[in-house]
Amino acid sequence: MSKRRRDDAFIVSSAGGGKSGQSEGGNEPSVAEHLQQQQQRLFEKGAKMGIELSVTKLELENMALKAELKQREMAEEINALKAKVAKMEEQKEDEKKKYATLDQFSQLQNGLKNILEKVSELDKVQKQKRKVTLNFEGNYWDATACHENLEIIGSKSLNVNYKRKFSDYWCSVFAKYPIWMNKDSSDIFYFEISVESVKKKNDYISFGFAVKQQTNLDGSIIFMNGTYAYESDGEIRINGEGKGKNAKYSYRFGYTVGIGINLITRQLFFTRNGQLLDSSNFFVSPSFFSHLFPFVSLDHSGDEIKANFGNDKFKFDLALL
Repeated sequence: MSKRRRDDAFIVSSAGGGKSGQSEGGNEPSVAEHLQQQQQRLFEKGAKMGIELSVTKLELENMALKAELKQREMAEEINALKAKVAKMEEQKEDEKKKYATLDQFSQLQNGLKNILEKVSELDKVQKQKRKVTLNFEGNYWDATACHENLEIIGSKSLNVNYKRKFSDYWCSVFAKYPIWMNKDSSDIFYFEISVESVKKKNDYISFGFAVKQQTNLDGSIIFMNGTYAYESDGEIRINGEGKGKNAKYSYRFGYTVGIGINLITRQLFFTRNGQLLDSSNFFVSPSFFSHLFPFVSLDHSGDEIKANFGNDKFKFDLALL
């Protein structure tokens, strides 16, 4: 019976019989205090864990957001890269087309160059042919249209000599055939004269194209309308009118000079010792064109010239025209 009382007394004592909450010795907490402390620690730990969980959740959400942003950035970079690749492909195609166009252009240029070379070669051939068939090679000075003071000499009737002594006025002679005799084989008529002899330093010679005369064969021919002449003092006459003397155009003994006409454009040109003179603004009037014959006029006894109507090689290279 004494044991049960002791147990009951212990239970009562454990349930709160001691008011100070300590054992009789006063150094250790009571069971209730111990439980309260454990409960407080658990509560604090739980609160701490709750805060840590919240922080962890925020961190996870932040990481997820960063990952999403990173994914978007990567997607944008990928799209930009795809666009760049597409543009590069497009540029590549454009470059291919460009090079293809350049190749085509180069081929066209080469083709055009070949055509121009062929045209040039053909033109050279035509000019060579034109040299051969340029003039009516059978042309010569006409004895029926020659002043009595002049003498036509030589086997081909190409030389003209002022035979009358002590005479100093103009005398003229015409060629047998007109300038258009070879128009079907050439678009150029040209002839030259070489000064074989002059007795005086200031002797005058005039030659060119004029309307053929049978009786009026003196010096008045060079002043007539329809006369186109090149004089030894360097003067050019168009329709008998002088265009001014040019010392650079003058000629004398030993010189070879020429006059020509484009039968298509009726443009005149003049040469001296194989050089083309700068006289490109002179034209033959249409009304006289079909009536023109080569002529030469001498003004002093002893003067002599020799004509070349294409019988021999010209001093001037007509291929330069």
